[in-house]
Formats: sequence, C-alpha cells, structure tokens
Amino acid sequence: MRMGSVIALLLAVLGSPPAVGADQAPAPMRSLDYFVGNWVCSGVFPSSGKTIASTMRYASDLQGTALLKHHDDTAPGIYRAVEAWGYDDQAKRFNATIMDNFGGARCFSADGWKRDVLTWSSAADVTPTQRFVYTRIDQQRFRVDWDVSKNGADFVVGDTLTCNRQ
Repeated sequence: MRMGSVIALLLAVLGSPPAVGADQAPAPMRSLDYFVGNWVCSGVFPSSGKTIASTMRYASDLQGTALLKHHDDTAPGIYRAVEAWGYDDQAKRFNATIMDNFGGARCFSADGWKRDVLTWSSAADVTPTQRFVYTRIDQQRFRVDWDVSKNGADFVVGDTLTCNRQ
C-alpha cells in the first residue's frame, strides 16, 4: 500500500481534529479507555468447533485521539492485525481501519457503546459484509464476535473470543 493511501486511511479513521487541548482526549474516545492494556483471549469457530486463541494489546495514541490495537493469534493461528480506532466529531461516529497480515485494509464505523455493547460495522466496500460485536462482561473480561453476512442480510458468527485482562 502506498504511503498516500495509508495517510488517507488514517485520516478517514481519525476524522476531523477534536476541539480540545493537546493533552486531553475527546469525551467519546475516553469511552474506549476500558480496552487499554493487554488481554489474553480464547474462543471457537462455531461452524467447525475448532478452538482459537489470541492476544490483544490496546494503547492510547496521538494524545488520546486514537486507540491502537494489536491482535495476534497464538499458534497454530496465523492472523495478525493492527487497528486504528478514532472518533469523527463531524460525523458523530467512531471509525476504525484494520490492516492485517493478509494484505487487507478494512474500514468500519460504530455509533459507540449501547449499554455494554460496541458494534463495528463494515464499510459498504467490504465484502462480505462484516461486523465486530464487543460485549463488556465486566471490568476484566469482554467477548468479541466476528460476524459475517454473505447474503447481505443474515449475520453468522465466524468466530467468538472471550478476553481476560492481564
């Protein structure tokens, strides 16, 4: 991917600059502070029953205007991804770009937490249609379901992970 494309993706994720001081995170971004830290996750691919395990590391960046996530499957899994989450104050929504070791760059958006659920929905150009549904179980655990819709209507859980704070 060319540098110009990477910069354009990051601008799309982060949106317009917040109207806050340089050392203050915008209020919507503070709602994601829950994730900051290291997590160990285990789960399953429901269609096959095959198990999966991974680690996730979240860190605040750009003076609180971005949350960076590193997702690494543990062996024998091979998926690796870096995500940038940000808030677009003009659009009043969160944006995320996921870049993975398969060469993909997928964009998602979210309205924010609805009670204890944060749902990232894929952009129109992502095929098949996908979403990541994060459910806060408590302060030390969350579940994330990767859902896929191949027919444009019904979502099926591709994999599910329960993550524990380290």
